[in-house]
Amino acid sequence: MAKIVFGIAVPHSGMLGQKPEDWLNNGERDRNNPELWFRNRTWTYPELEKERGAAFEPFLTIEERTARATRCRAALDEMAAAYARAKIDVAIVLGKDQKEIWPDQSPSITIYTGAEVHNGPPQRPVYAPDHHVVHQAYPDLAIYLIKAFQKEGFDLNDLMAWPENVWMEKNHGMRPDYPVVPHAYSFVYHQIMGDNPPPHVPILFNLFYPPTQPSMQRCIDFGRVLRDAIEAWPQDVRVAVIASGGLSHFVNDEEFDRDVMTKLAAYDYDGLAAIPDGYYQSGTSEVKIYSTVMMALQHTGAQMTLVDYVPCWRTAAGTGEGMGFMYWDAEKEAA
Repeated sequence: MAKIVFGIAVPHSGMLGQKPEDWLNNGERDRNNPELWFRNRTWTYPELEKERGAAFEPFLTIEERTARATRCRAALDEMAAAYARAKIDVAIVLGKDQKEIWPDQSPSITIYTGAEVHNGPPQRPVYAPDHHVVHQAYPDLAIYLIKAFQKEGFDLNDLMAWPENVWMEKNHGMRPDYPVVPHAYSFVYHQIMGDNPPPHVPILFNLFYPPTQPSMQRCIDFGRVLRDAIEAWPQDVRVAVIASGGLSHFVNDEEFDRDVMTKLAAYDYDGLAAIPDGYYQSGTSEVKIYSTVMMALQHTGAQMTLVDYVPCWRTAAGTGEGMGFMYWDAEKEAA
C-alpha cells in the first residue's frame, strides 16, 4: 500500500528570486493596489499607511533586506535537503492558477489527469531552468483520486491537458510553444525538487477568486479524503503532499502568521476554520492548502518542523510577504 511519509508548506514568492536591492520595486505595485486585503477587509494604500503608520520603515534598509534574503535562501536549501532525504516516489502538489492558464474561469478544485507537465522560459529563473523541461505526471493516480473524491461528495474539475499559459505572453512578451505550468508548481519543481520531480499529481485550488473559492473547512475535508485515498492506493510507494504558497501577502501580518503556524503545529483544525474567511484572501488565501497537508500527515504522528519564518517587507506600511518554511517528516518523528 502507498504510504504518506512527508509533507511541505513552502512560499513561492517572486521576491525569493530577486536581489535584495530590488525588493522595494514591488512596493509601487502595492501603492497602486486599491484592494489590499488585511484583517478581514480591503484597504487602499493610503488607508493602510494611516492605520499602520511607517512602522516598517526600519526593515527596509539594504542591510535588513540582505539579511532576510539570506535567511530565505538558507531555508529553501534546507527544505530541498529535507525533501531529498525523504526519498519520495510519488508526490501530490497542491497549488493554484492565478489567471495564468484560466483568465476567464475559476474552477473550485481541479485535478490534472494528463501525462506531462512543462516548465521553462519565459518563467523567471526562480521558477524554472533556462531551458524547456518535461516532467511526468501520474494519470492513473489522478483518475483514481477523482473517483475517490466523488464517493465522498466532491465534484471536481478534470484537467486533461494544460491550457496555454497566457500570462507568459502578456507579461513577458513571449509565447512559448509549450504550455508552461503555473508558477505555484514550477517553483516546487525547480526549488524543492531540483527539476527532477517524481511521478506526481498537480491539484489546483481556486484560492484567489470569489465566488468559487473553497473554504478552509473544505480544504481540511479535502485533506482527509486525500489521506484515506492515498493510503488505500495499492502501489508500494512513498508519497509526499506539498502545498505551494503563503503565508500572509500582499500585506504582511506577522501576528496572523505566527497564530496560523501555532495552529498548524498543533493540528488545530477548528482554530483555522474559525478564522473569518476575509483573512484568507489575496495571497494569504494560499494558507488554506496548508491544512490539507496537515490532515494528510497527522495520522503518521509527524510534528511540524519550522525551518524559518521570515517577514519580508517592501513598504513602510508593511506590504510584503511572510515567508514560512515548514515540513512534516513522519520518519524523523518515528526515529
